[in-house]
Amino acid sequence: LLSMTNLVSNTGVVASNTTGVGTARSFLAAAGYGSDKAIFGYGRLSQFAGVSITNLVSNTGVVATDTTGVGTARYGVAAAGYGTTGQAIFGYGTNSGSAVTAITNLVSNTGVVSADTTGVGTARTLLAAARYGTTGQAIFGYGYNNITEVSMTNLVSNTGVVATDTTGVGTARSGVTAAGYGTDKAIFGYGLV
Repeated sequence: LLSMTNLVSNTGVVASNTTGVGTARSFLAAAGYGSDKAIFGYGRLSQFAGVSITNLVSNTGVVATDTTGVGTARYGVAAAGYGTTGQAIFGYGTNSGSAVTAITNLVSNTGVVSADTTGVGTARTLLAAARYGTTGQAIFGYGYNNITEVSMTNLVSNTGVVATDTTGVGTARSGVTAAGYGTDKAIFGYGLV
């Protein structure tokens, strides 16, 4: 496991490794929040050891030390920015007992992570999320429900409300990734079937 970051310039140039800030872990998620900051959250320390850790990122790319303890420890989670005032959301994942979850945690525009909101949408892990649209919606998509890969999405309103499942579009897969692009679009890509 690594604790390493690589900054990207506004021309797409990737910087060399920056090491050593925060707990080394895998299967975490990250999102932009506020007007110019980001946050890393959750992750896995070993095979079934999920953690509840966040690390804020400043507008110069400096990663803060660990903030622990908000929300259910889990890994294989997804995250996206949403809203018009710079919030973010973490969602779903696998808990430390290897059960998949349908949990979300909202992030304020100052990086504060809220307690768990449970129960919306199919519990799953290894999904992806992205912000899209001009009014700050987001979307969770695809994943693994502990039995099989799934093809489903859950919309997130610009107030952080997660909608019920929309099923059946595209090949069911997990380990997928997603990004918003343009002013009003997003894309999911690749993965494991």
